Amino acid sequence: MTRSRLKEALARSASPSLRRFRLAWERLTERERRLVHLLATLLAGLALWTGVDSLFWDPYMAKRGEIEALKSEMLKVEGLSQEIQSTRALINAQTQRLGREERGFSLIAYLEEEADHAHIREQVTRMTPRNLPSEGAYRIGMVSMRIDSVDLPRAIFFLARLERSPHFIRITRLSMKRRFNDHSKLDLQIDVEAVQPA
Repeated sequence: MTRSRLKEALARSASPSLRRFRLAWERLTERERRLVHLLATLLAGLALWTGVDSLFWDPYMAKRGEIEALKSEMLKVEGLSQEIQSTRALINAQTQRLGREERGFSLIAYLEEEADHAHIREQVTRMTPRNLPSEGAYRIGMVSMRIDSVDLPRAIFFLARLERSPHFIRITRLSMKRRFNDHSKLDLQIDVEAVQPA
């Protein structure tokens, strides 16, 4: 079989769409064929880039995202570690301070002294002591106070002195009411707790 006959046999056996493509290709000028080659090259390059992108770049970016997330988590863990260390230091300092607290400390005597400083001793009408359940090596004492007919600046001064006390005391309840017969005066009810070594 000669070469020309082989071409004819192939042309007859080829699909109609392939034959149409071949005819269209043969009708193109040289310049048009170069443009088609360029376009096919660009399409092949785009397909190659897409393949490389999906095979290498996308997994790389996913791993990079995971690394950034891990770095962020590590920073959070480091921040929490620093918070834990500062909390431990604060607990140790407070424990040492509480260890130095006087064993003979009297909450009632201290409150009377502070009432004297605030010039409201005469307005204190009731002081009721109570012992609360102990917490480990520490006992908690509480005093309920009633202070009648006190003006606001003296009340604030008294409460501020209690809040800034060097002893382990805290105000757990505070109730203020205006006096019905004199609106410039207040009636106070306060619960104060003190933590001491047992």
